[in-house]
Parts: sequence; structure tokens; C-alpha cells
Amino acid sequence: MTRLIRVLGLLMLSVLLLAACDKSSTEPEENNTVNGDFAVTVGSGTTPQYSWNAGNAFSVSVVRTATPTTIVWGIATPGQGNIASPATHGAIPAGAVPTAIGTVESTLTSGVKYRVSVTLLDGKTGWTEFTP
Repeated sequence: MTRLIRVLGLLMLSVLLLAACDKSSTEPEENNTVNGDFAVTVGSGTTPQYSWNAGNAFSVSVVRTATPTTIVWGIATPGQGNIASPATHGAIPAGAVPTAIGTVESTLTSGVKYRVSVTLLDGKTGWTEFTP
């Protein structure tokens, strides 16, 4: 009976150790998080590329997290989902229209926190926050 208890104890300890060493727990959080319906990845620099793998988008918009109701750069294809991934910040692809009104940041400001949102024609949205 003592041997059975030891074996069960070792088995439980092994399971706990394996669970604690799960690969996903050692990766940076931003690589594991899907915000919204799908993941959006941001390239480097002040004119990054925004990438997603959920199909063509209806709109891509960028806001400063400090003023989330003001779009500082954005594009849309009204009534259509024609924006292919990746979209480059500051560029307006053929068939798209700009959506930012007022202050447009065709180049982002280093050190400022932004949020990019990508919306599909069916309303599904993915977003992520980043600082160039």
C-alpha cells in the first residue's frame, strides 16, 4: 500500500511539473493574446505594417490609447472587404478611402502608445496595442 501511495504521489508531481513547464507560459504575453476575434500583428518603426490572417478587411484604424475616440490614421473600403493584409501605415491602397478627420499621423510618434483595429465586413474585429 505504501508503494502505491508513493507511485501515485510521483505521478501527481510529474503532472504538476509538466503543467508548470508548458511552453506557452514562457512566451511573451503579447505573442499569445488574441484581442477580439483574431490576432493583429504590428511591424516595427513609425510606419509599420499591420498584418492579420482572417481574410480581407473592411477597415483598418489607428488611435492613440490616450484619446481612443480620435482616429489618427485609418482606411476603409465602404461596403466592401477589399483591404488585404498587410496594410502599411500611411498608405492608402487603391479603392480605399481615408477615415481620419483632423490631425492625421501618416508617421507615428516614437514612444506613444497606439491601438490598431482591423474590422472585417461581417463585423469581426481584431486589435492590438503597441508603441513604436
